[in-house]
Amino acid sequence: MSINTNDDSQHSCSEPLTPPHMVETAKAVSLNLLPEKSKERYILAYEKILKWKKINKTKSWSENVLLTYFSNLSKEIKPSTLWSVYSMLKTTINMKHNINIGTYPKLQAFLKRKSTGFKSKKSKVLTSTDIKKFIDEAPNIQYLVTKVVLIFGITGACRREELSNITINDIQDFGSMLHIKLPYTKTNCSRSFTIEGEFYDIFKKYIDLRPANVQSDRFFLNYKNGKCTKQVIGKNKIGNMPKEIANYLNLPDPQAYTGHSFRRTSATLLADSGGDITTLKRHGGWKSSQIAEGYIEDSINNKKKIFNQITESITNPSSTQTTNDVNYGASTSKASDVDEKKKKQVSAEMFSI
Repeated sequence: MSINTNDDSQHSCSEPLTPPHMVETAKAVSLNLLPEKSKERYILAYEKILKWKKINKTKSWSENVLLTYFSNLSKEIKPSTLWSVYSMLKTTINMKHNINIGTYPKLQAFLKRKSTGFKSKKSKVLTSTDIKKFIDEAPNIQYLVTKVVLIFGITGACRREELSNITINDIQDFGSMLHIKLPYTKTNCSRSFTIEGEFYDIFKKYIDLRPANVQSDRFFLNYKNGKCTKQVIGKNKIGNMPKEIANYLNLPDPQAYTGHSFRRTSATLLADSGGDITTLKRHGGWKSSQIAEGYIEDSINNKKKIFNQITESITNPSSTQTTNDVNYGASTSKASDVDEKKKKQVSAEMFSI
């Protein structure tokens, strides 16, 4: 798959023909502008609309053409995916044709209307009680590696890819504490986290079973019947572990515990314990405050705090009244002090005259 970046056919009337070697250089540079991890998805989205345009016999990139395309697409995919396709096409069309579809107001209005009332399904989270029960009760002979993945996932707010890619070299063992680095993340923002206490002890049980002659430096190896094999664990198997935990605990709707559950559980537990936006952003590596704000807003403990603040005046009116009286008295006292200062200032000015 490739994107043809030779636009000379479109600009031949206004500028000289570009030399072939420069065309090839521009093509390579343009492709490098796409996100490395999802480059193939961008190219597929672009080639799909090219195929649609060919079938519909149009060469235009006008707003009406894009509006028709997304209208048809909205019948096949959910609004959140629609926005994702829009973002990819905005980049590729601008890169290839120097046309910014982000300036199309009707197209944006259509996408926003499609998103109205839509709520994407979120992975379910494990409670602190769920985590403790699984770690304490699940037999190690079957679930030891799942426990270690769970510990890494919730203490580091890890995605399944990040967990799968952790290597031995990313783990620094201080004897009673681990320091784990995540050098390669989705947002290109390196993160690190620590593990200690009883969680460290579980890690030691697993690492001590690691075979001596493993060719891969990947940390997570397949585990069966109390032994580690030399085969590494991929992201899909790690992504299935939250469901495995939910099944063991007999939690309702275990299918809703996906590969993102560890990361969402980590952020939820941190928000419930009073973590602020800055702490959440650093912990999860989020560049935007919007996601962190969502976790704080959804925090059960935060909602309980708001409830207590609202109902305090109802259940304990005398306390609220006393507080108001104190505040009123303080403000009155301050006002009196200000008036007294003004009087002294006026007297001093009159005396000087």
